[in-house]
Amino acid sequence: MTGYLLLTPELALLVAAAWAMFADRLPGGDRGAAWASAGLATVSAVLAAVTAPSGTLFAGLLGFDGPGRFARVGMAVLLALWLVWVGSRSEGRVREAVALASFATLGGMLMTEARELVTLVLAIELATMPAYVLIGYRRERIAGLEGAIKYFLLSMLTTLVMLYGMSFLYGASGTTRFDGLDMTAAGTLGIVGVLLTFVGLFAKLSAAPFHYWAPDAYEGSEAWTVAFVSTVPKVAGAVVLVRLASVLSVSVESLSVVLLAGAVASMVLGNLAALTQTDVRRLMAYSGVAHTGYLMLGVAALTSRGYSAAILYAVAYALPSLGVMLIVAEEGAGVRDFAGVARRRPATAWALVLMLASLIGIPPMIGFFGKLFLFAAALEAKLWIWVLVAILMSVVSAGYYLRLVREAFFGEPAREVAASSPISAAVAIAAALTLALGLAAGPLLTWIAG
Repeated sequence: MTGYLLLTPELALLVAAAWAMFADRLPGGDRGAAWASAGLATVSAVLAAVTAPSGTLFAGLLGFDGPGRFARVGMAVLLALWLVWVGSRSEGRVREAVALASFATLGGMLMTEARELVTLVLAIELATMPAYVLIGYRRERIAGLEGAIKYFLLSMLTTLVMLYGMSFLYGASGTTRFDGLDMTAAGTLGIVGVLLTFVGLFAKLSAAPFHYWAPDAYEGSEAWTVAFVSTVPKVAGAVVLVRLASVLSVSVESLSVVLLAGAVASMVLGNLAALTQTDVRRLMAYSGVAHTGYLMLGVAALTSRGYSAAILYAVAYALPSLGVMLIVAEEGAGVRDFAGVARRRPATAWALVLMLASLIGIPPMIGFFGKLFLFAAALEAKLWIWVLVAILMSVVSAGYYLRLVREAFFGEPAREVAASSPISAAVAIAAALTLALGLAAGPLLTWIAG
């Protein structure tokens, strides 16, 4: 697949968004739009998987390679699972949410393909602006609107800081193209430009210390919208982080220190803060901060193996996280709401176990192999102490993840709860893929590198 055919996955998502926008004029209404968009997202994933692993478009503004291909497939699959859940489980009017999520995923795909700073910024805004609306999707929820405003304000501020940093990169190198960003002769100006640019990326990834929007925004939002906002954009952000790190590390020796500082702060703060949470949305927000830290540790190795492992881990984190948040949408946001799930919905409870095991890093789940590859890359780069910190924090994470398992299997509901519906298709597929990808982790890493 060559030429403009390389963009067929994005075109499929554009059709999905258009279908949802005009759902009231098309057969099936809201639910029909969700199911049609889920089918188009699946088509997008297949098209992304079969596209050529190399190529460029628009005079090199967009580029295609193995890491981008894997990320595009991952984002399309995540969107498809989310839309399957929306089509079968959500209540009320959802066609706008379907359109927003499709546009956001389209922006995320373009982020992975961008090879130039202006193109990247435009793609980032396309990916994040729909997320602002999704966070405050239910207008009657004051907390959701408050979270959306916090997300919007911090995101806009950090985007401006990032643009300021990018202007330094352009001023020092004379180009906005990634392959020409040489800071060798820039001195302090180059270091400042890199720092400011990465501030914006850290905020998009909810990495410490720019993560404060996430817990409040997630807590005030519907869990099913959090399931999307907390996963798909993070995969795209991870690819951008890898691309800029691989380019700038050649001429900015201190970049590894910046990434390590963010990684350690995210791992420690995210895991320790999650231990005290009673709302699962806040718990998963801090969990996301911690997982961003693990991912950044691999990037800090500044090796091709670390870059590939980071992109694999972004999907390895996003898949089970999406499934867990969809279960939250079905059961309730409090930790105590999970009490007795194993008796009411045993298949859902065991799916929860599989996905939480992956987030902890227990074999043979994909999360274990993702961490293994990340830590191996960091060890090769002689980051021994920080790998030990990461392993310790992974052990700490078991403390709050296993609270959900304990409630599901041994907790007594505070009130009489009727038998729930069977496991949803989206949750079942997410759990199955979490296991299946773990069994194919080695070939997946090779596929990314290719």
